[in-house]
Parts: sequence; C-alpha cells; structure tokens
Amino acid sequence: MSARRQQLMHQLIRAARGGGGGGGGKNASSSPLRCFALHEHHFGQIACAKSQNGVENDVVASPSDFHSHLCEKIRHAQDRVILASLYIGVGSRATHLHENRQQKIISSLPFSKEDEFLESLRQAASNEKLKQMQIILDANRAMRKVSLTNKRNSGQSHDSATDDSISTNSADTLLYIMKPFLDRQQKNNNNTNNKSNNGLFLFPVNDQRLCTILPSPLDEVAGVFHIKAYIVDDELILSGANLSEEYFSNRLDRYMLFTNGGGGLVDFYADLSEILCSYAVNFDGQSSLLLSTQHRNSTMKKQQLESSLTRLFVDKTQTILPPDSSPVAYAIPTFQMPTSFLGRPFLQFQSDTDATRNLMLAAVDSDQNLSVRLSSAYLNLTTRLRSVLTMFGNNQRGGAPYVLTAGAMSHGFAPKKNNKSTKTNGLVESIKTSIPEAFLTLVKEASQSIIACGGKVLLFERPGWTFHAKGVWIGESNTTPRPELIDDSASVVSTVIGSGNYGARSEDLDVESNCIIVFNDESNATKSIQQSVANEWNNMCKFSTESADLTFTDDVSKLTNVVVQFMKKFL
Repeated sequence: MSARRQQLMHQLIRAARGGGGGGGGKNASSSPLRCFALHEHHFGQIACAKSQNGVENDVVASPSDFHSHLCEKIRHAQDRVILASLYIGVGSRATHLHENRQQKIISSLPFSKEDEFLESLRQAASNEKLKQMQIILDANRAMRKVSLTNKRNSGQSHDSATDDSISTNSADTLLYIMKPFLDRQQKNNNNTNNKSNNGLFLFPVNDQRLCTILPSPLDEVAGVFHIKAYIVDDELILSGANLSEEYFSNRLDRYMLFTNGGGGLVDFYADLSEILCSYAVNFDGQSSLLLSTQHRNSTMKKQQLESSLTRLFVDKTQTILPPDSSPVAYAIPTFQMPTSFLGRPFLQFQSDTDATRNLMLAAVDSDQNLSVRLSSAYLNLTTRLRSVLTMFGNNQRGGAPYVLTAGAMSHGFAPKKNNKSTKTNGLVESIKTSIPEAFLTLVKEASQSIIACGGKVLLFERPGWTFHAKGVWIGESNTTPRPELIDDSASVVSTVIGSGNYGARSEDLDVESNCIIVFNDESNATKSIQQSVANEWNNMCKFSTESADLTFTDDVSKLTNVVVQFMKKFL
C-alpha cells in the first residue's frame, strides 16, 4: 500500500468512527464507534446457482441464491438462529389456521419460497441441540393482516388483507412455527443458566395508538424497525432484504456474508439483537401489544435501552485501529434511532447518518481523485446528503457523484397486476399508485444538482424485477467513457452495507443499522473482496438508464404533488 492510500484508509476510519475524527459532524466530540478487523476467512460468498442455459452466474448472488443459502443454514443450525427484519412472509400453508374450510382453500395454493423458508425455521425449532432462537420484527408490520387467498394475485407477499379474505400475520405464523423450541425452553427454564432472550419479539418504534388512526400501510409513516441482520451459528448476513417471497425471487438487493465469527462482528450483531429484544415486546399470542407498548414508552425503559446501546457501540479503548496484522478490511457497525423516540437526540455516539456523511466528507477532503456511488431503493435525498454528494463533483480533482435508484418499471410501489381495490382501501391504493410518478419527480429534482456537478442519476429498469438495493461505494474515479462503472475493483476503498435507504425516513423516522467497510490494500487477499463489491454496483448498472436521457413531464396530478411533499418528509 502506498503511503497516500494508507493515509486515506486512516482518514476514512477516523471519520466513520467519530469521537473527534476527521469530517466534523455534530457528534464529533462523542466516543468513537467500535471497529473490527476482518481477515479473508471472515468474508463468505453466497453460492450462485446456474442459470437456465447452464452457465454459472459468478458475478453476484440473486434473491433465489440468498433464499437457498439462508434456508440451508437454518435447517442445519446447531447453536443459534437470530433474525432481525422488518417482517417475515407468512407463506401459503398457514398451518396454524385449523378451521376445515380454510385449510381446504389454503392447501390448494402453490408451495412458495416463503413456505420453504418457514419450513426451515420449523426444522430448526424441532432441533433439540439448538440453544437460541430469537426473531425480532417491527411491531406494526408483524401484526398487519395478510391475505392468503389474494396475495398471489397481487404480486406482493405482504399486502394488507381485505374483509372477505382468509388472513393471518407474521407474528401468529412465526409463534406457531417456533412452538417446539419455545416449549422446550419453558420446560428447561429452571434447569439452565441461559439468560438470552428466546422467542418472538416485536419492536415498537412509535406509540401503537397511531396505528388505530391511520389505515395500513399508511400507519408506518411514523417509523418502523428496519434493521436486516441474519445470524445462523457463526455466520452473519447483512442486507436490505426482508424475508418474504419477492425478496426470495425477483426483488434485487445486496447481501454481505460474514463467516467464522467475522472477527467478533457476528457476536456484536447478536448482542445488538439481544439488547433490542430486551426492550421489545415478547409476543406470546395473548398479550396486548398496545398495553405492552405503553409500558415500553416509559422514559426509564428508553433510557435503559440507550445505555445498553452505548455500551455496545462505543469503543472504550479509543484506539485508532484494532491491534491486528494486515486484515483485508475494517468493519464499523452503525446505528440510527429517531429523535422522536426520546424527544431529543438519542445516542451518545455518532449516528449512522453522521457516520456515513463524515465518511464521504473525509473522502472529499482527501488529496485523491475519488468518486462516490450511492444506491437507494427510494430516492429521496435530504439536503445534508445532497450537499456532500455534490462536493465530489465540485472539488476540482475530477471526482463525481453517481446515484442509482429504481425506475418506474422496477419501482417497489409500481402498481401490481390484478390488484383489486376495495371501498375500504381505495384511497390507500390511489396514493400507492401515485408513488412511482412522485418518485420520478424527486429523481428529476436530484438530477438537476447531481448532473450539474458532473455526476449521473441512473434508473434501474428490468422487466419482471423490482429494485431494493442500497449502499455506498467510494473509490478512485473512472476516466473511461462510462465513468459511473467501477472499472478497477482495486480502486474501491470503502463500501456501506445495511438497511438504510439514505432518505428522510432513514435519517429521522426508522431504526436502522448499516456497516461501513474500509479496505486495507496491504493485504493480498483484499482484491477478491473488492471485486465482489464492485460487481454488485456494475451489475445494477447493466440494467440502468441515465435520467438525462428521459423526458420528465411537468404535468403531474394534484394527488402526485401532495404525495411528493409527503414523501420528502416521510419516505
């Protein structure tokens, strides 16, 4: 590694960790975030299946590969299964529904990838060797009724149920599947010293009384638990993907696999889940979620949560780097909690938003020609984020910002075929139908500032696919005719993986966790990891169109204009 590259690595790590590091930021005086040294054996690769023509796809893992890997690992889990997600799909079997008429209808539905995933959880729950089974979901989304009879036609595995449909929800489905494990735990409760939280936990981000005012899914505007971290034994997958049919089939996302304990990173995320579960509602199918949530809204409970998170995330040694010899990369986990949760800035350490922004500022301030590439499922750049992105094109060193998001065809809110509206959800469906056009309006606004400083805004559009990938790639600028591509994977100096969408929601409303990875070129093994990270970005670009090539209309509906203003604050 050259002296300049080594200096850059240290600058990026100091900025991402905070605690007075480079890049400034409002939490610059807080304690630094923990940092983990990762070696080659701490990075895994999700095996890619062969395509229909028999050619192996060795570029990036697909949603189906993600599904296969997770199911296989869970089925053979020997120690622990810990899943943190927004929600988990309910499948089509719903074996906890015992009424004969319902079972006859349900049994005629095709076996889905959700069913296979739930079956793997059932097998794990039946494994007497398994010591820990912990699932934490967003409280509101986990209790949302999901139609079993209509969802296959809607194209969305977690659409709200209609009055005349057979329905269930994530919480009831998972509680039934986990029952063998939970029954054993209850029997052994007096004979074990295991203090881990086992079971199903629902994390309430906001007062559940709001859910009784707004119709689903608009009740989620006030914030959700959005972390996606999947642990099986000594492996961890960080992703933006939820655990449902579309994320197992045709919704593009990112997955980073950490193996062999990830140098402590796997246990770190297990500890994070444990802390969050200690605050969340332990769902038993009987308790009142509203009353449990009111109890957890107490100032004391929230302060206990804040203290526990601070002890986990803060590095008491405050060393610049972990004492380790030539790791391939350094990992810095981040966390974001809405200010409204305590009525004041929540954390005593640098938030995810500040860590990511300070990472970018450090890259801009370096003496190297760096560009930034940012992917977001729902492009809604905040003023603070847009300001630092445009700095890459205005620093006179030749760098530029490149932003990639979903186009109208592959937008997650694109209208679904055969999706039947009802009198009770007609307004909701009208608003959802307006969202893709509203996002294109936001794309137009973002394009004006990004293109003006030499960058590009790219729209992912692939027939039959929706787009949900999010992340940041920082690397040396590309001087080829397609500068948005990562031409040399070794030029990648940092990436960010996790749940955040880099919009107003992620900054102000949702509970998020990302992980900042800074690469160490002193290790010969770094190149293969950098190549995988570069392939993710380049693969998305294959199906993308420059926003500059599109014709935006100024003639949008009044409803769309209302949705645009709403989205700037809540999405």
